[in-house]
Amino acid sequence: MVLVVDTNDLIQTVFPNLNALAIDSAFYFCNSSRLVYERRACAYDIDTMQFDNKKNTTLKAYLQSWKYFKDVEMEIRRQFVFKQEVQDKAQAIINNYTREYIQHSNISNNLQIIGVHIRRGDYLKPGKIAFGYKVATKSYLYKAFKFFRSKFKNCLFLIFTAPNRIDLKWRKYHMNGSDVINVDANERDVDMCALSKCNHTIITVGSFGWWSAWLNQGMTIYYNDVVKPNSYLSRDFSADMKDYFPSSWIGMQ
Repeated sequence: MVLVVDTNDLIQTVFPNLNALAIDSAFYFCNSSRLVYERRACAYDIDTMQFDNKKNTTLKAYLQSWKYFKDVEMEIRRQFVFKQEVQDKAQAIINNYTREYIQHSNISNNLQIIGVHIRRGDYLKPGKIAFGYKVATKSYLYKAFKFFRSKFKNCLFLIFTAPNRIDLKWRKYHMNGSDVINVDANERDVDMCALSKCNHTIITVGSFGWWSAWLNQGMTIYYNDVVKPNSYLSRDFSADMKDYFPSSWIGMQ
């Protein structure tokens, strides 16, 4: 079985180690293949993985469950390595903000860098709210900060968010502190790479934060009140949400 992606697919350019066959006509290939859909976007669906090795298959899925790749985790991590240019930019961001913090605080020993991803803007639209989407509260984020501050003597929180007016304004007014730095907007692949390179992560809602945390191998604090009960969106999750959030992550609200 061979994974096929379009030559111009963004995933192919961001992750050069991806073990896939890149072809120019992937769109036409997909049109002639058997379509497989997942039943729930944020839960493990074993039927999604039942492929016929003798037939071409197009998988339409978010695969937003760690259970899909728990048996091949190391291989996935080996393939999902950002291209060197992105890694260099991401590391420069971390280094520059860390250097700035150390110069002003005189703290350098055992400094723990915690990457924080905040998503709000599009989830606050009436249609999203009606569907069941929720956003993380500032009290949750303060609690997550407190967790790391109590665990480590020296912390630096780097706050990443979407470059839209709503999220930037909310971050400016609520994410402050002597050990908190709001990171300037960057390309999305650079932001994700930077989050994955921090020592630990705090995430709110959405797949961008989820994947950033999964690629990061430190501790992850997640917001565990991401969906309105009995909503349309809640149908995409398992009842206990254990398909979505890895057991090693720490939930708070």
